[in-house]
Amino acid sequence: MTVLVTGSTGFIGLNLLHSLDRDAVAMVRPSSSTSRLPPGVDTVEADLSDPDSLAAALEGVDSVVHLAAAVYDEPRMAGTNATGTERLVDAAAAAGVERFVFASTIGAHPEVPADADSAYQRSKVASEELLFGHEHPFEVSAIYPTYIFGQRDYRLTRYDHVRPIATNRVLVPPLYTADTYNIVHVDDVVATIDRCLDGTTGRQLVTGPNLTNKQVLKTIARHTPGNCTVVNVPYGVIRWGVKPAMDVLHRVGVSPVPGEGFLERGDYGTVREDLTERAPVRQRSWQTAIRDTVEWYDSVGLL
Repeated sequence: MTVLVTGSTGFIGLNLLHSLDRDAVAMVRPSSSTSRLPPGVDTVEADLSDPDSLAAALEGVDSVVHLAAAVYDEPRMAGTNATGTERLVDAAAAAGVERFVFASTIGAHPEVPADADSAYQRSKVASEELLFGHEHPFEVSAIYPTYIFGQRDYRLTRYDHVRPIATNRVLVPPLYTADTYNIVHVDDVVATIDRCLDGTTGRQLVTGPNLTNKQVLKTIARHTPGNCTVVNVPYGVIRWGVKPAMDVLHRVGVSPVPGEGFLERGDYGTVREDLTERAPVRQRSWQTAIRDTVEWYDSVGLL
């Protein structure tokens, strides 16, 4: 089996290619750096905006793993994520591929309430309508991971969670806000993709347990050099103590921001309890996911 991987230089793509026990072709744009790809992996230059390049990239390919997406560039999302997927689906059908594996996001799963303000989630839903709303000559799978941690995070997508702990001896509000998480290991995402390439079809959740801010920060601190102590402060104290104090400091010019920002409660991938800890593969623990992330940042000199 020969697998074409789009988004091959991204977080999931690099981990997939480093572990995939199949012939793989990494699809890259002409401007992409290939220095971090595994030694010897075949590459092909193509772009989701160019149907002819996609047709050429798919020659001799049996399966497609579609990871490429515009995540932070909202003006590009509709064209890259939805229209680009449509072009790739058409090219895959014409090339006679057997399987098409699509990396979605947890907010696009039919059983998870979507964020109406998220252009990224809307673009993923639109992409899936092209896959699951039509007949195709190939088998279709989609994976829905929550908040992914793990090694080879060259784009530092999780570094902001680790850096404050690595640079402070004591972590207290307002150095963090009261967030919630659902964390999965990138290796479990990769293993789920591999399972789909073996023939598992349909929609595949990859979720961990829902976690509190205290659980996540203290686990990061346990694995981060520097012996940082995380002081857990109840949300009520932040609301009625920290916020008013920061408002006063802001009014007198000591704090650059008012206290309202410290009441933010971010949500990083949590799901209903009946949807937690779901995957078609045996999962690594969320503690292992955090440990491997921190150790990788340390190994490349970021901590």
